[in-house]
Parts: sequence; C-alpha cells; structure tokens
Amino acid sequence: MSTEVLTQSIGAGATVEFGSGTQFLVVAASSPISIKAVSLGSANKNRVFTGIPAGFKFTADSPDDGFDLLYVTSAAAQNVTLAVGTDDVTYSNSVTVSGNVSTEELPSAALTDQAPVACPNAAQTNVVPVNTGRRRLLLTIDPTNTAAPGTLFFRAAGGANDLVPAQPGMSYPFNGTYGVDLRNASGAAVNVYRSEES
Repeated sequence: MSTEVLTQSIGAGATVEFGSGTQFLVVAASSPISIKAVSLGSANKNRVFTGIPAGFKFTADSPDDGFDLLYVTSAAAQNVTLAVGTDDVTYSNSVTVSGNVSTEELPSAALTDQAPVACPNAAQTNVVPVNTGRRRLLLTIDPTNTAAPGTLFFRAAGGANDLVPAQPGMSYPFNGTYGVDLRNASGAAVNVYRSEES
C-alpha cells in the first residue's frame, strides 16, 4: 500500500495522465479540473468527475474497484497536484486552534519624520500614499482647528465614499499599507499630522 503526491503542469485544454490506485485527492488546483478514472479492460468501471476543485477526494469502495489511469483535463493552464495511491489520505492547509493563543506584535524599526499635510477646504487630499513597508499609521487632525463635526472624512485613496468621520484633536489608527485621503468640507484648511511606522 502506498500513496504519492505528484504535480504536473497542464496547458489550457490539455490532458495529462496520473497513475493507478484506489483513491485520489486533488491537493492543489487553481481552477476546476475534470478527471476520468479508467479501469483497463473494464469500461463499466470508468468514472468521470467534471469541474472538481482542489480538496475533492475519491475513494473506491474496495481494492478491486480502483483505477489504472487518471486522465486530468483543465480548461485553464495551471499546475495540478494530486495524491494518488491505495491509502485513504487527507490533506489540509488549515489549522484549528483550541484554547488560548499568545500573539506578539513585533516592534517597528523606523518612525518616518514627515511634516503634516495641509488639506484645503472643499477638496479631497491624499494624506498618505500606499506604502508596502508600513506597519502602523496614526493620523491626527490638528487640535487647533475649529472644524465642525460632520465636515471632515477619511476616504480610501482616490475613493468616492466617506469612510471615517474625523474631528480636530482626534487620532485615527490605520494598520494597513493602503493610501488614505481626507475630504475637507469644513470651510477652512486643515492640517493632518502623520505618524507612520515601518
């Protein structure tokens, strides 16, 4: 009894062959595939599995009910990994944790020295661009500003929707690498202070 994990590259619309066994498991496939399990000399035992995703598993009812060849076809070009053999196996990319888990937030290596951004009235201004090296970002509206509530809003960079209302003297954490804009309808320019860690 044995099982092996095999990977083959399949061109768009092409078919490749895998070996014999009584079970197969689609370990990895980026798009659906079709498999024909062929029993040589026993056409009535041939099986066809169409449009199956990664994670699909087949196990024959008995050792005599296996297959001699697997024909794997893919509409899209991709690498396909199958576990094929005679042992009943499973495969998992996920982990389930029960109980308590300790996590650790690693310290940042640098704090960017940058001036506040002046955001003019009646405009949407980019406060920070995309930064894939960013770990943390804290944006603070100038506490000396007198903007009324409901006149300052953070938006996604280039976005059209108000996402987070902002007020003078308040700080707002953004823990992503994305860019952030400020829409200012307060009637006056507003400074936004930026504390960016990488």
